[in-house]
Amino acid sequence: MAPVQLESNQLVPAGGGPASAPAPPAPGAVTAAASPGYRLSTLIDFLLHRTYAELTVLADLLPRKTDMERKIEIVQFASRTRQLFVRLLALVKWANNAGKVEKCAMISSFLDQQAILFVDTADRLASLARDALVHARLPSFAIPYAIDVLTTGSYPRLPTCIRDKIIPPDPITKSEKQTTLHQLNQILRHRLVTTDLPPQLANLTVANGRVKFRVEGEFEATLTVMGDDPDIPWRLLKLEILVEDKETGDGRALVHSMQINFIHQLVQSRLFADEKPLQDMYNCLHSFCLALQLEVLHSQTLMLIRERWGDLVQVERYHAGKCLSLSVWNQQVLGRKTGTASVHKVTIKIDETDVSKPLQISHEPPLPACDSKLMERAMKIDHLSIEKLLIDSVHARSHQKLQELKAILKSYNTNDNSFIETALPTLVIPILEPCGRSECLHVFVDLHSGMFQLMLYGVDQLTLDDIEKSVNDDMKRIIPWLQQLKFWLGQQRCKQSIKHLPTVSSETLQLANYASHPVGNLSKHKLFIKLTRLPQYYIVVEMFDVPGNPTELEYKYHFLSVSYAEGDDNPATALLLQQFKPNIEELVLDTKSGKQMKSGVKRKFSGDPCSIEPKKPKRSGEMCAFNKVLAHIVAMCDTNMPFIGLRMELSNMDIPHQGVQVEGDGFSHAIRLLKIPPCKGVNEETQKALDRSLLDCTFRLQGRNNRTWVAELVFANCPLNSTSSREQGPTRHVYLTYENQLSEPVGGRKVVEMFLNDWNSIARLYECVLEFARSLPDIPNHLNVFSEVRIYNYRKLILCYGTTKGSSISIQWNSILQKFHISLGTVGPNSGCSNCHNTILHQLQEMFNKTPNVVQLLQVLFDTQAPLNAINKLPTVPMLGLTQRTNTAYQCFSILPQSPTHIRLAFRNMYCIDIYCRSRGVVAIRDGAYSLFDNSKIVEGFYPAPGLKTFLNMFVDSNQDARRRSVNEDDNPPSPIGGDMMDSLISQLQPQQPLQQPQQQPFAKQAGASGAYPLTSPPTSYHNTVTPSPSMMHTQSPGNLHAASSPSGALRAPSPASFGPTPSPSSLGITMGQTANFASPHGTIDPSSPYTMMSPGQRAGNWPGSPQVSGPSPAARMPGMSPANPSLHSPVPDASHSPRAGTSSQAMPTSMPPPRKLPQRSWAASIPTILTHSALNVLLLPSPTPGLVPGLAGSYLCSPLERFLGSVIMRRHLQRIIQQETLQLINSNEPGVIMFKTEALKCRVALNPKTNQTLQLKVTPENTGQWKSEELQVLEKFFETRVAGPPFKANTLIAFTKLLGAPTHILRDCVHIMKLELFPDQASQLKWNVQFCLTIPPSAPPIAPPGTPAVVLKSKMLFFLQLTQKTTVPQEAVSIIVPIIYDMASGTTQQADIPRQQNSSVAAPMMVSNILKRFAELNSPRPGECTIFAAVRDLMVNLTLPPGGRP
Repeated sequence: MAPVQLESNQLVPAGGGPASAPAPPAPGAVTAAASPGYRLSTLIDFLLHRTYAELTVLADLLPRKTDMERKIEIVQFASRTRQLFVRLLALVKWANNAGKVEKCAMISSFLDQQAILFVDTADRLASLARDALVHARLPSFAIPYAIDVLTTGSYPRLPTCIRDKIIPPDPITKSEKQTTLHQLNQILRHRLVTTDLPPQLANLTVANGRVKFRVEGEFEATLTVMGDDPDIPWRLLKLEILVEDKETGDGRALVHSMQINFIHQLVQSRLFADEKPLQDMYNCLHSFCLALQLEVLHSQTLMLIRERWGDLVQVERYHAGKCLSLSVWNQQVLGRKTGTASVHKVTIKIDETDVSKPLQISHEPPLPACDSKLMERAMKIDHLSIEKLLIDSVHARSHQKLQELKAILKSYNTNDNSFIETALPTLVIPILEPCGRSECLHVFVDLHSGMFQLMLYGVDQLTLDDIEKSVNDDMKRIIPWLQQLKFWLGQQRCKQSIKHLPTVSSETLQLANYASHPVGNLSKHKLFIKLTRLPQYYIVVEMFDVPGNPTELEYKYHFLSVSYAEGDDNPATALLLQQFKPNIEELVLDTKSGKQMKSGVKRKFSGDPCSIEPKKPKRSGEMCAFNKVLAHIVAMCDTNMPFIGLRMELSNMDIPHQGVQVEGDGFSHAIRLLKIPPCKGVNEETQKALDRSLLDCTFRLQGRNNRTWVAELVFANCPLNSTSSREQGPTRHVYLTYENQLSEPVGGRKVVEMFLNDWNSIARLYECVLEFARSLPDIPNHLNVFSEVRIYNYRKLILCYGTTKGSSISIQWNSILQKFHISLGTVGPNSGCSNCHNTILHQLQEMFNKTPNVVQLLQVLFDTQAPLNAINKLPTVPMLGLTQRTNTAYQCFSILPQSPTHIRLAFRNMYCIDIYCRSRGVVAIRDGAYSLFDNSKIVEGFYPAPGLKTFLNMFVDSNQDARRRSVNEDDNPPSPIGGDMMDSLISQLQPQQPLQQPQQQPFAKQAGASGAYPLTSPPTSYHNTVTPSPSMMHTQSPGNLHAASSPSGALRAPSPASFGPTPSPSSLGITMGQTANFASPHGTIDPSSPYTMMSPGQRAGNWPGSPQVSGPSPAARMPGMSPANPSLHSPVPDASHSPRAGTSSQAMPTSMPPPRKLPQRSWAASIPTILTHSALNVLLLPSPTPGLVPGLAGSYLCSPLERFLGSVIMRRHLQRIIQQETLQLINSNEPGVIMFKTEALKCRVALNPKTNQTLQLKVTPENTGQWKSEELQVLEKFFETRVAGPPFKANTLIAFTKLLGAPTHILRDCVHIMKLELFPDQASQLKWNVQFCLTIPPSAPPIAPPGTPAVVLKSKMLFFLQLTQKTTVPQEAVSIIVPIIYDMASGTTQQADIPRQQNSSVAAPMMVSNILKRFAELNSPRPGECTIFAAVRDLMVNLTLPPGGRP
């Protein structure tokens, strides 16, 4: 084995020993080549690959074997692999010293070689002395030579024989060469002149003392003579055979060099011995070349049979050097005929009578004398190609067959224009004249078989095969086939002529009455053309022969109408069949007269639309084949029939029109309507105005498919001016588009019905627009600034509104649903955002359909835009873990619109807030849990929110508080008045109600329906009334607002403090009609209307309290007596009373004096509280928690309303938790206050009286000596910010109450940990921040579902802490969850042993566990001492994760 190379200069011998230097070879010995070595790295790589391959094979095969077999295979594999690597290890250890061994071996080998050389040299010298030099003697001294050398320095006495034998003589000169060759050329010319020279050797050249004879295609011989004596024979210098096989020879010589030498010697011998040497030389070489050519042709024939022609050519006879006979077109071989069949032979032979001639060609039977050029090519073989010879032969015979076929056509048609192309034997036969080149029938002759082959574009191959078979059997059968092809070509021309038109062509048509209808009597050669856009109409083309002209056709055109029965499988029924008038060709050139269809007699159409040459068709024959008459008929019917159908439908529906008219110089058609029928549901005045503004109504067809109708409406005197640049002219063009289905006729009844529906939509919208246009002069200025008409195109009205006009509302009539459809969007800078009114889109649509008043709609949009913008900022995403059922998601806020101005907010499916949008920038808010009809009843599924009234009053404008009456009166119980008294009051007011109608609805079309609606009732009309003056007040008087809002449902007596003068609600900017139905079922106006309200105490006169009018009760005259009077709680700012009235930035000031505490009444929150839009925005906008340091507040940002309702929910949860836990509830007389105690603490939980947005805990220890005030403050602050704060989870309360029930020493340690969480900056020496987990976080060990309480207090205490590493980059901070278990018996604090998730790291938990164990070992707990805080602090000081380590 070869040595293995370790380094660049080391080799490891394969035999295991050091590599020694090769010994010097003995004299005459052959040195063996040393085998190459292998690198050690390559050897290791081989072993590793082999081991890996065996291991892969084992992995694939072992699963299929038994357990014992698998074990055996594994053991064998381990044994083999171990032996290999043991050997490799031995080799590697040996290779460390291989370099030294190799050097020593090389030195030893070199010394041995030198010793052998010395011994051999001594042996050779001894043998020479003993054998060769025994008799040797020295010659006498050459003294003369020595003297010459020493004196002259030369050796002149050298023998001359050495010079003569070694130094060559001087060559002759160039001039001597030229002279000699010139003389030799003269000798050769003289010799040729005097010699008998064969005529075939006339192509000779004499030059450079040589004569060259060249016979093309045979040989080339070069001769010379060796002297000028005439008897000196010719000398052959060079011989070259010129016979070549360019097809099968592959460029190689056909004669071997040894054969050339033999022929050279043979010819030379003839030149020496013969009397006529040149003649004999030619005969010898010519006979050899002819035999060689014949052999080449035979080999070509064999290859031709083997590769291309097969049995189509056969070798009949071959005699080497004599003849070659081939047969082609053997009909018997081709299977065309049987028995004696004509055989065409081609024979190539050598003329035996005159061997000097070239190869002779003969044909059997002899070739016809058709074309001299074809005959000449078929009789020559100088190209030495058997295939070319055969092709020339069959080419001549094919020309003869085509001539015979042409003679048959000439006998049938004397005007036959067929012609023969000689390049490829083809007979071109025009079928239907005028005929293009592609429409001619091409008849070829197959050169291999001699059979006719036909080609015609568009004919299927089966038909062509049938024609070929018939013509090959009998050439006269081509005549009937030409007749059939003529009618086929006529059909194809018709199809191609209408290919660009919307038609479908077929040769047959399934008709139910085909036999009885005249269509069955038509010629059998016909074509049915179906108009695809008018499927009930057909054009029938009938074709006839022209007598005396077999290559022409006569056409007749018919119009056919059919009717289709129901069902796709039933055939159609033919109705009308009418032939087109005979002079249709002249009408094609006259477009104006070409639209008439009249019956007439048949007419021959044989005009030549394209002239052709008499013999050869033009290449552009497709234009000649175009049938312009048929194309015009189809286009005319396709264009006119839709208008005819539409005209008939208009006439059937009694719609006056002008009929079909021609437009645009005859290029288009149109139908103009004279009058459009009136629309249903539109008043007569609107209909007349719309008819007066309509200038024109025209129907046209549009599009490439002619199935699209466009109705153009031209209007004048548009009632609205929009901002669109396209709508600024004096007239407006409206285009209505209608698509016809494929299953319906174009211009049918459905088009007219769709147009009438669109006209009805235009009229409906026009009615609203007219009313809107009349109201524009009287519209309030704020609505003019608020909105603008962006687009009015008679089909759609688009209004843009808002401060930036970034919101849009689109109004249009839906004819299918028979109601107005409203869509909302955003434009301009707000494009891409959501429209805030999408929340109440359904309610807006219902309101507008009930009262289609645009001004009222704009007023609603104006009054609701700011509140909806604020409402849409509330979170509506469902959240998990809010209750004890952690897997149940609860939606934070649910927005439930009840009407366009009434929005209901449901908070976590428990509390409900009703928001009523009023005019002049205010909203009314009440507790939606109370019934609208009876405050003593609660809406099912909701709970009243205690303290809501007090909370909402904090957001009332402070300027209104000065004018507000005593708030305590709202909570005083009312005086009882029976229901019959209320009925009597209503009955007294009935006659006065008609006086209010003209004032209530200056813009509304109809009054709102009276009566109360349920919560889910659709919205009612929103009346846009101008606020009346005090002298014309028709709104609810203050004394009557919510007259039955008390639980008893009756009016109450006035208090003495209420007999003072009170400003009018209208003067304060309050419109109170909507609040009358909040609690009273006797209201007569829809609750969504804020402008009109009738009450039992209402009078058409001055403000109540005036001496002119006396009310039925004191309550009707005393405006300050009702607890439901919104003006007493939150009056709207008015310019006459407050300098800051009406501003939109009325946020709750920080220096506002605390509101007066109200006596809690269960139904107080059902009375609406009036807030401005800015106050509502502050109420619903997410903001930081007031009164808390930003560091203490949580990361969850929410609105004040959400904080209040969340605090109320947490207080409700706390009541339930106290009953379930081991806590003692203490009765409290304070409303909204929960008091309970543990073993060591007394706790008081209540809302923050300053903000009502947070729950506060007040802790009083039983034993004041055990607690520090700072610890109690930390506990209270932790409760307010971490327990009862956002996101208001019930399980945090459960965990916290469990902590409160813990022993005092444990609770104090937990309070210390809470202090570290609340004030992390006070412990700068710690490496970690801590967070007390009251619920199990998602990343905690899987001991319980995330969100469950994280504090367990039994014999042992389990809780969770989250440690966050302090870093300068908050994004790179590492957080870990540490479950801690405290043993109350032993006082040890350890990490809870909870199995971790598989994909989580165990490094951090192991380090935490080790630190806590070390702390427990070093600090043994004393009795009564808790080690929780000390252990946690030690952990926060000593825990250090490895760099880049993640838990």
